[in-house]
Formats: sequence, structure tokens, C-alpha cells
Amino acid sequence: MKRISELLLLAYALTGTISIAVSQIVMGLGALAALADRGRTLAFRGFRSGLEAPLLGWAAACLLATIFATHPLESAAKLKKLLLFAMIAWPPAVIFKRWHLGRVYVMLLFAAGATSLYGATTFLWQGGPEIGSRIRGFHGFYLTNSGLLLLCTFPAIAFAATREIAASYRAGAALAGAAILASQTLGCLPGTWLGTAAGFVALTLRTRSWRVATLFAGLILFFTVGPPVFRERIHGFLDPHGDYRSDLEPVWQGAAQLIVRDPWTGWGLHDLSAEYNLVRGPDDPIVGHMKSVPWQIATSMGIPGIAAFVWLVTSMFGLLARSRRTAASAFARAAIDGTEASLVGFLAAGLLEWNFGDSEILALLFFLLGTSIVAGRLGKEAR
Repeated sequence: MKRISELLLLAYALTGTISIAVSQIVMGLGALAALADRGRTLAFRGFRSGLEAPLLGWAAACLLATIFATHPLESAAKLKKLLLFAMIAWPPAVIFKRWHLGRVYVMLLFAAGATSLYGATTFLWQGGPEIGSRIRGFHGFYLTNSGLLLLCTFPAIAFAATREIAASYRAGAALAGAAILASQTLGCLPGTWLGTAAGFVALTLRTRSWRVATLFAGLILFFTVGPPVFRERIHGFLDPHGDYRSDLEPVWQGAAQLIVRDPWTGWGLHDLSAEYNLVRGPDDPIVGHMKSVPWQIATSMGIPGIAAFVWLVTSMFGLLARSRRTAASAFARAAIDGTEASLVGFLAAGLLEWNFGDSEILALLFFLLGTSIVAGRLGKEAR
């Protein structure tokens, strides 16, 4: 059973950014393997991530919102997403040998690089940003694809910029990082651009690496002197009267009205199209979520939801800080630093997207947090 669980973990790392359907099947098989093992060979018993209390707080806030939801049964169906938080325990329970951590990242970054390369190639073949094409990779909704790749961006960059890591590993990480950045840049998604910029700032400040800073400066230069379509997209985002802001701000104004009407328990975890229809303007489109993590949580879960979310996110950074203090190798520290930058990027992108509600992205985020726990325990030989 131990060997099966190890292979399933590698299968998830390989398929997480390539196929939503296959990765979900792998996660299900991993859960069945854990149940069948019952703690005999896997290290689930006694596992502590440090997120147990905030996760219980988040679950309680979700349950409270469901009890007082306008459609309790529809809201209750969304509670199944709480199971995704178990992804944080999978890597620590399965990775016993230190070099296995490196193998997991090889699979993850290879897959992310492959789907990025495929997505960017087909995107350009279809006409690119000039005619509004979207980068979808091998699968799925373009925002999901972009959110998954954003989480893989900074581990790749952190590994590529760490000289103490083997040259072959750095070269592979650099190729994956280049493909991901190309895909994310060409996609012209403001949330992705904001998340990428925030992640670069976080990784630069954490590592003090001139390589990371130089790469970030090169991206800024590209947007400054590169094809005009990118400058036009940035201007469209910054312009208060641009199309992007004109679509976004009415949604947030409607969310504010809903929050004022029910600030304590929110409206529920379900699709909020009917509720938003009560406050939207006559010319505004009907939307099911508020296009932003803070606005969506406040609308659907009220003040308890926001408080639980802040507690959970703060604890995530605390987990990474604890792992960094015990990491014993450059590879381990790069894995942790990359995950931290990805978390920052995820939160920044969430200001403009509802990425915390995307099951595939949430699963990968907690998977990376789990690998950071491993990195804090198994540093020396994970090269």
C-alpha cells in the first residue's frame, strides 16, 4: 500500500495541471488507499500541520453560512470542498525518503511546463491576444488553467535561481518556468498579471536573489516596450472607465449592498445569481460570484467567513515560516520559498478572481503546502 500511495502521489503531481478529470480520479484513489492502509504504513496518524484549528474555524464558518443560506441544500452541496484540505496531509504521509521530494517536483514542473507550452502554442496559432483568444492548456476553463500554472510558477523560478541545486535540475526548472511565464504573460489576464507581479516581489524579498530580480525587471521591460496589445490591456485595467473596470465595479457595488443586508451569516455558499439579481443595475449582467475572493467570502459567509479566512491565511504563512526554520538544504528552502511566493501570488490574483472557490486550484495549493512540510523535515538529501 505504501508503494501504491507513492505512485499515486507522483501521478497527481503529473496530472494536476494536465487533466482535471484524471487528477480527480487520482485524488480519489489516493483517499481510498489511505483508508485501506489505516495507518499501517502511511504517516497519517499523529500528523499535525498547524492548520487544524483555523481549518476547523473555516469549516464552522461555512456551516454557519449554510444553515442561514437562502438555499441551504444548494449551499450544503458546496461543503464537499472542505475535503480538499486533506491534500496537505498527503505528501507528508507518503514521502519517506528525502530524494522523493525532488521527484515529485520534477513531475509537477514537467507537467506545468508541458501544458504551458501547448497552451501558448495553440493560443498563438489561433491568433493570440489581438483577437481575444484564451490560453487553456490541455484542459479546462482558461482561468482554472491560469490559476494552476500560477501556483507552479515560483517553485520553478526558485529552483532555477538556486546555485546549490544540481545544474540539471536547475535547467529543467528554468525551462518549465520560462514556458509558464510565456503562457501567463500572453494570456492577458489582469488577475494573473497581478498575482505574478506580487509573487515576484515576495520571492525577490525572501531570497535577495539578483537572478529573480533581473527576471522580474525583464518582464516589466517587456510590458513597457513590447507589443502594444499588452500596454493596452494594462491601460484598460487601470482606466476607471475601461471595459474591465466597467464590468468589475458594478459587481463589487452589488456585493457591498448584499453584505450590508446580511453581514453576519451571509447568503450561502451556492451560486448567488438570484441574490445578486436583487441589487444589480438594469444594465448589469447577472453573475454567480463576486469576481474576488474577499468580496465573495464577505457576501456568501459574512463577517465570520472573513475572520476565518484571515486566520487560515495567516496560519499558512506561519506553517511556511516553521518549515523554513527547520529546512536543512538549499533545495528544501527553495521549495518553501517558491510555495510562499505562489501563495502570495494566489492571494493577489484572488483580489480580481474567485480562485479560492476553484476545487482544482485549492487542491494544488494545499498539496504544495504539504510538500513544504516535507521540505522542513527532509532537507539534506532532497536534491
